[in-house]
Amino acid sequence: MTASDTTTARPGTAWPLENALVSAALAARGIGWIDAPARALGLRPFTRQELTRQILGQVRRTASGRPTRLRTAFGTFLMPLNRDDAAGLVAAAEEAGARGAVTGFTDRGTRLHLAPHARLPVSAASLYGRVRKAADIEAHRLLAAREGDATLDRDAWRTAAHRLARRIVLGPAAADDSLLSDILDAVAHAADDAELASRQAALNRRLAPLLVDLPVDGTVVVHALETVTRALTDTAAQALALVAGGRAPKDAVTEALLRYPPLAATVHRVDAPFVWDGLAVDAGTEILCATSWLRDLDDDPDAADPGADDADDAHDAHDADGPDDAVGAEVPDDRTGEREAAAALCAAPVPCAAADLGVLAATALVRALVREAVPVVLAPRLDPGAPPVELPADTLRLALVNTGADAHVPDDSNLMRTPPAGQRPAHYAALVAASARRLEGHARTLAEFARQPGFNHDAFGERCRMTLLNHAERCARAAADARRAADWLGN
Repeated sequence: MTASDTTTARPGTAWPLENALVSAALAARGIGWIDAPARALGLRPFTRQELTRQILGQVRRTASGRPTRLRTAFGTFLMPLNRDDAAGLVAAAEEAGARGAVTGFTDRGTRLHLAPHARLPVSAASLYGRVRKAADIEAHRLLAAREGDATLDRDAWRTAAHRLARRIVLGPAAADDSLLSDILDAVAHAADDAELASRQAALNRRLAPLLVDLPVDGTVVVHALETVTRALTDTAAQALALVAGGRAPKDAVTEALLRYPPLAATVHRVDAPFVWDGLAVDAGTEILCATSWLRDLDDDPDAADPGADDADDAHDAHDADGPDDAVGAEVPDDRTGEREAAAALCAAPVPCAAADLGVLAATALVRALVREAVPVVLAPRLDPGAPPVELPADTLRLALVNTGADAHVPDDSNLMRTPPAGQRPAHYAALVAASARRLEGHARTLAEFARQPGFNHDAFGERCRMTLLNHAERCARAAADARRAADWLGN
């Protein structure tokens, strides 16, 4: 292929202003408080999602819908501007043997090293019995580890999710090897190639004794462990929140993956030149596939219009998929939503059994938990009919309330009523302690919001900041008083 080749063309480059706007959109993705003022004032077009839609809509019009080169503050990328082009471009790179390392691209503009895609020698469905048994074990441990108000500590959830992933992928012998998961996480966050190589070597050493009796190599195991861990740590928690809003477990997992894809954006390095649809792609190019942004853009053709009406999220169609299917069923070819959901766990342009296993594991865990308890979302406030655009698993406060007579502390609505008489003092102590934790959470949120630089511009902004800080202090004092009362009741 030469420069004089008339059958191919080089990708176009976005305008300088468009590059700057895309850089701003990428930077804004990691600043969660931006949306709050816009939504409070009814200015939906100024939320991060809408601004991203408008900017990408402009780039799409300028580029006539073709993949275009973007020079951003986070790197130079070739970006496809619709889902079909993204899938076709990456698939063509794979077919040509040109697709190199893949990294996750976070909302903060940082890279996460992803294990290379590797094919499992068995289907996810064939592991159903193993997955269900493991999920039941970890569900019982999670339920036993609840706080007095029935809440699930995020650290306890992560520990259980990692342990379950190790149990499923490597067997019971690896279930308690928490260092293995710590090293895997360290590999993903390696700062440079030297650090990456060092941490991968440490991971291989840790895996070696566990692979002796397994019929697969380390690459397969690392990919499966990474993918299943991703599904259990974040997607399962988000699905549990959707179950609290009325979804069936399997539907909730599918919807969580579609609404909140764990790999919302990935970068695919091109190691050799190839041609796709008349477009010449050079070695060294980085293809940015922003899955969730492209879905938003494709599903809402009016997204670039700031005056567009607020339409219902197109993904709501997945709420009506019908009855919950058997856990062990393989993903049928005619269920596009389920295929897309599994694809959200693996960046490879081919079906992935490890991703199917991740879906199976997340569904099994959610099912095991809701068989024994009712999930309640304490924070953030969710509208069951309109799930939020973003639902970071780290922001969730979930409670699992027992369905029997001797239930754990109920949800917020019950805390607002007069507590029933005749309970043990420890019961009331748990109620008061739950209120103290909420007040402490309010205090932290207000203080964090007050620290944002947007209040620096004038005297009115400073007065607003002081109002927030004063309210945060009152919440903190009230929380301390409530906690002292809870300690007295508990003792």
